[in-house]
Amino acid sequence: MCVVTYERATHLARCLSALVQQASDILQVVVVDASRRAQRPDLGKSALQVTYIHAPDLAGWMTRSRNEALLHVEGDVIAFLDDDTVVHPGWARAIRRAFGETDAAALAGRTLNHQAGEERYERPIGRLLADGTLTDGFAADAPSRVEVDHGIGANMSFTRDVLAELGGFRDDYPGTALREDTDMFLRVKALGARVLYDPAVVVSHLPAPHVRGARFDTRYKLYGRRNHMVLLTRNRAVVIASDIGGLPEAVGDAGFLFPPGDASVLAEVLEGLASSPQLMEKYRQLGYARAQSMDWSVISRRLEEALA
Repeated sequence: MCVVTYERATHLARCLSALVQQASDILQVVVVDASRRAQRPDLGKSALQVTYIHAPDLAGWMTRSRNEALLHVEGDVIAFLDDDTVVHPGWARAIRRAFGETDAAALAGRTLNHQAGEERYERPIGRLLADGTLTDGFAADAPSRVEVDHGIGANMSFTRDVLAELGGFRDDYPGTALREDTDMFLRVKALGARVLYDPAVVVSHLPAPHVRGARFDTRYKLYGRRNHMVLLTRNRAVVIASDIGGLPEAVGDAGFLFPPGDASVLAEVLEGLASSPQLMEKYRQLGYARAQSMDWSVISRRLEEALA
């Protein structure tokens, strides 16, 4: 299994301490630490086998850190945890059981945020909907395993074979790395393989402060939208948006705009795309290129210029 971390030694120590209790069910833990200084965890005489890799050049690139871990990890099933999670008793054994009892190639675990009512989720868990939105529900106490499209990166597992076939994680989800996990799950699905949500594979997610910025600040939201656009265009979506607010600037000439509430114009756009696979492919590629250009350094420079 793999844990990537950056300047969060205390949270990493807490994460590994919980894994120590399940050492008999874990072949090896690979830690990739992108912190400026090496902070090798001290687990005393624990039976947990930890491979520690200090890689400060990977700071800011979670996907590259995950791929670095894949170069060193052993085993036929590879699990990933965020450094601010704490596994519940039986976590590792539940992963072994899930892959042993099913033909799943990927597994999304239950990730508790300890919010009131999170154990109930009325929508389908972990689906990519036709309108491009994602459902979650990864804290839901489902009665059994559920077929899903995607999972949450804080608690996910894959067979080694499927990761090798896909060549690891894509590294074009920068900033907060939002959607890099969704991307991997969708790629597994595109192979025709099964992806399951297993409510028995439980962790508590106790979010650590961001080293840079804050959760849900402007930078977080920017990369969230940018990375979601990359995700959709990678999955053959074309960007269509209302001509309102900042959407026209975001879309540019890489998609289609329609007056808010004007269903007739929207219908014309959809009919045009449906009748022309070439047009669909053209705008899918334009949308992907546009999303790739949406970088925080570019946006911040534009703001500085506007305020000068």
